[in-house]
Amino acid sequence: MDLRETEVVTRISANIDTEDFAAATELGERFVGEFEATELEICRADPEGGWKGYLVSVGYRTPPADGEELTETLHRAALPALFHFGLNAEFFEIRGTPDTGQYGSYDAYDTSADGFTLYSLMAAVGGTDPREPAYVTRHDFTPRVETDVISRVHLYVPTGDLRLALGLCGRTATDLSASLVRISTDAGPCEAVLLSAFPALAGESGEEALSRVTDEVTERLSGVSMSVRAIHTGLEDDPFSTEPC
Repeated sequence: MDLRETEVVTRISANIDTEDFAAATELGERFVGEFEATELEICRADPEGGWKGYLVSVGYRTPPADGEELTETLHRAALPALFHFGLNAEFFEIRGTPDTGQYGSYDAYDTSADGFTLYSLMAAVGGTDPREPAYVTRHDFTPRVETDVISRVHLYVPTGDLRLALGLCGRTATDLSASLVRISTDAGPCEAVLLSAFPALAGESGEEALSRVTDEVTERLSGVSMSVRAIHTGLEDDPFSTEPC
């Protein structure tokens, strides 16, 4: 069995009330350093949701110890984050069953911290696949509409350092007006996913908008110093999203 399939990932999620991407990036870099994180996500909050500014999440891995039950690993994995934020470990609860899958969570109750609000702390086996579908907002924080074109760009970043990878992706994220940046590493080069939502132009059909955005994204990526693994575009939803059966 691959050890990574049994490792617990503790995911810390916070809101920073600013429209400054650099400020959100600084918080992400700070979390990565404090927790030696192996995955990071920065996204603009949905203007129609309950948060403003950016949502920043990081995840760090904890391997199981010999003979340790999953519930014990979940508790042990969460302790560094609980201690760091001064949270009461007694309120970290194990949910689910061995048959359905177990995970641990602390209801953060919107805990105010140094310049941000902690709103979620969870521990579960495995991590976030950067290729998982996601909802993406517009870069100007205005509400999405059905005619928006969504672009998804996959990059291989020539470093295993998550903070350095974030720095390398920052310019590209700006060039693509990306509203979601997701980066992960697995003991090798980082993999990055950038998602953007582009409004259609006045009088433009869906297919025309799709073609235009595809050409624009391809052009903007022509000078990047990273390996562009794939470019996907779709109307209205993340191209990796699928309709439920």
